[in-house]
Amino acid sequence: MCNFYIIFVILSDIWLIFAFEWYLDGIILPAAHSYIIYSMDLKVTRKYVEGDDFPYHYMYPHMAVTTDCVIFSYYEERLMLLLIRRGTEPFEGEWALPGGYLLMDETLKDGAIRELEEEARLSPVYSHLEELGAFSKIDRDPRERTITVAFVALVPYQPVQGATDAKEAKWFPVDEKPEKLAFDHGDIFEKALEYLRQQIFFKPIGFDLIGEEFTLPALQKLYEAILGRTFDRANFQKKIRSMEILEEVPDEKTSGRGVRFNSSPFSSSVNRRAGGKDEFKALHSSLGSGDNKEYWSRKVKKYRLIPEKYREIKEDEKGPKMEF
Repeated sequence: MCNFYIIFVILSDIWLIFAFEWYLDGIILPAAHSYIIYSMDLKVTRKYVEGDDFPYHYMYPHMAVTTDCVIFSYYEERLMLLLIRRGTEPFEGEWALPGGYLLMDETLKDGAIRELEEEARLSPVYSHLEELGAFSKIDRDPRERTITVAFVALVPYQPVQGATDAKEAKWFPVDEKPEKLAFDHGDIFEKALEYLRQQIFFKPIGFDLIGEEFTLPALQKLYEAILGRTFDRANFQKKIRSMEILEEVPDEKTSGRGVRFNSSPFSSSVNRRAGGKDEFKALHSSLGSGDNKEYWSRKVKKYRLIPEKYREIKEDEKGPKMEF
């Protein structure tokens, strides 16, 4: 009798353990080198298939993943935005950010690069791309439940051309872009522009858009285009110099400060104001000769980045905040 009682207790404990495991994880049914896990209502929740590239199979709805790219550039002293006109539904014929579905064998960044090359024939911009964030509104894509990861970049200006499922690719000044964009791309654009305008206060951004050597007025125009406002020239130059990331480019041909004298625009301007009178032509001639000519030929000072300082600030996530 005692032995029977002991066996009964042991079997009861085993049953309780089994029931508890069933409650937590379902039943595991071995099948060769694979197994299937059932829930309490005997519905398959997941299974393992040895030898598959992705052996763990979860029986839940899978969402699609896309990448979208907010690509800015700088052209004729204006901040530009790259858009493509969609060639397929949904939103056929409407303007959108370049992007598309992520393939199974590529990373998010690789997918973004591929879409830029396919839809806009944009040359590789791998080093410029920064991950902006994920956008996951439930109804953001009428095709299916889709999460997109957006990237942002500020790249040198280059011609673009629509290809594959994009009817057209085009640069727009940011203040002249279409009012409505496909999907939730308007929201993505606004966040990307805000991000760019925040980053410019902490990192040297966009210097490669104005050449290896540049003038401070040219740099000021770039900052004004990105931030959408103007600055006092003296204050801007003082703040830029205080970052200590620029060095003056030596020029043996110049002897001091000044501006380059462009005779053609000056001549046209003077003659327009004078109605083409000969005495103003004589004035122009006298300014462009002798000592006067030497003064007017002096160049505006040019600067370039100090590579070591640039890398130091770029690698610092916060960097020195610059306020104008």
